[in-house]
Amino acid sequence: MSQIVIFTDLDGTLLNHHNYDYAGVCPLLGRLKEMNIPVILNSSKTLDELSRWQEMLQLDPPVIAENGGVVLLPTHNGTQKVLIGKPYAEIRSYLKHLRKSHHWNFEGFGDWTVAEVMNKTGLKAKEAALAKEREVTEPIIWNDSEEALALFAIELEKEDLILKKGGRFYHVMGKHDKADAMQFLVNKEYFSCGSMCKIVALGDGENDLSMLNYADIPVVLPSASGDRLEVNGAIYVEEAAPVGWVKAVESIVGL
Repeated sequence: MSQIVIFTDLDGTLLNHHNYDYAGVCPLLGRLKEMNIPVILNSSKTLDELSRWQEMLQLDPPVIAENGGVVLLPTHNGTQKVLIGKPYAEIRSYLKHLRKSHHWNFEGFGDWTVAEVMNKTGLKAKEAALAKEREVTEPIIWNDSEEALALFAIELEKEDLILKKGGRFYHVMGKHDKADAMQFLVNKEYFSCGSMCKIVALGDGENDLSMLNYADIPVVLPSASGDRLEVNGAIYVEEAAPVGWVKAVESIVGL
């Protein structure tokens, strides 16, 4: 078998959706590192958030943030950040325009204080502050009708923006996804196996679909909403994160 490269979502996939528990994955991550199997975080979280998680999980770059919009690459002298998405200030400006002109009821990270982010996400103060350091996406809560949501998506399209549904929020962003960043890394051969890499991807939310469909071995974990993603050829895990993540990966790599 060609060398395996693992791409994984974080919330609800590697971390428990409700309490962010991850302790159960740490021994396995250590074994994967010994086996030279890279584990790449591919999340809607900000790069600042993921940098902290990389440190806690003892993972090396690359890392993919904000739904494929930001990639942190390893270099000879450290790391290099590549922005794929539309700048956050432009996204926020257009959202304010839409809210004012259409009177739609929605709110996002840019509207909230750190304390409000803590309340909406269950994050602690430091993590909530990092979650506000956004570069290319705006997570929102939609408090209006489904009909208005459909019109909202049409208006976003006029500015080359799209709406992605994640585990907790809708994400307003440019036309990029998690698979774009994966393809960039694989094509640039940032891994020792180059084009012969066998790609494993694990996710639980709608914004993981592109990542799962790109993978050779897609793994779907149960979502907090109870909705089940439909992915051809996927491995479906019954246990929630982090137990489900561990069992699936152990089975795939033969542990």
